[in-house]
Amino acid sequence: MHSTLTAGVLCLLSCFAAAAQSGDTSEAASTERTPLLEKVYVAGASVSDGFGLSKELKTSVKLAHVFRAACRDEEAEFIPLGDARFFLDPRGAGERIIEAAKEGEASCFVGVDFLFWYAYGSKSEARRVSHVEAALKALEALECPVLLGDLPDMSIALKGNYFGRPMISQEMIPSEETLKTVNERLRAWAAEREHVHVVPLASLLHKIQSGGEIQLREVHYQPESLKELLQADLLHLTPEGSMAVCLLVGDLLVKEYEELSEEDFVFDREASMKRLMSLAEEKRTAELAERDARREERKRAREDRRKRKDEEDEGARELRAAS
Repeated sequence: MHSTLTAGVLCLLSCFAAAAQSGDTSEAASTERTPLLEKVYVAGASVSDGFGLSKELKTSVKLAHVFRAACRDEEAEFIPLGDARFFLDPRGAGERIIEAAKEGEASCFVGVDFLFWYAYGSKSEARRVSHVEAALKALEALECPVLLGDLPDMSIALKGNYFGRPMISQEMIPSEETLKTVNERLRAWAAEREHVHVVPLASLLHKIQSGGEIQLREVHYQPESLKELLQADLLHLTPEGSMAVCLLVGDLLVKEYEELSEEDFVFDREASMKRLMSLAEEKRTAELAERDARREERKRAREDRRKRKDEEDEGARELRAAS
């Protein structure tokens, strides 16, 4: 009887083990899945780095901070990984950013301007294409959802004003044919990968540049207000233009991922900008408090040094008097 019972127990345990290995694991997978917005790396060049945003917001603000303001999910984390010096070494900067996202175990990678300097810059048309191809190859190392902006035509920036001159020159701009080639390659590459999505940045910027109407769910930008979306250099986005890009990405995320809903983002022009201004104010207040704390710390350190010196001088005087 004992051997029969033992055999029965072993059989039952074997069934449990088999069920655990080959049964329906969808519930386990869903509990182990990293929430999409848990660690969002906002990566790219100067737009991601928040170039020029501090002029209006009076504090250092990156595109990641704008995303934070655009998202209602208070548990979401948006990590800034923009590099304003990306143009100096696009391939090196891109590889460092991708490695940082991998090491940080990114739950999502948003690179609206990540590809920009792979295609732009003073180089041949052939090198523009090959550099974009190299960027896509490097991005294959990321297994999390990846959202990449396509390549816009920024010829309008030749008319921009940055300290009296444009920020870019004609030879830095890809030809129309090259832009078409790299964007088609990007879309084909993304179509082969379920976790990769293309943010229609080129279309948005074309509407901004031409004065066309923009509708992002409930957010409607009238033509007369489009000048508020680009800085004077006609290359970088204003705070409101940055918010428009973030809501464009938010709209894409909601469409592609069932775990997200429209309520996760603030698809309201006035409300989203109010949140951004409030975030900037809080950031300014925190920075001022930190600066005042450092000033007080330096003041206490000076007073401590002065007190120690006075004590040492007094001790020296007492020794001289005693001798």
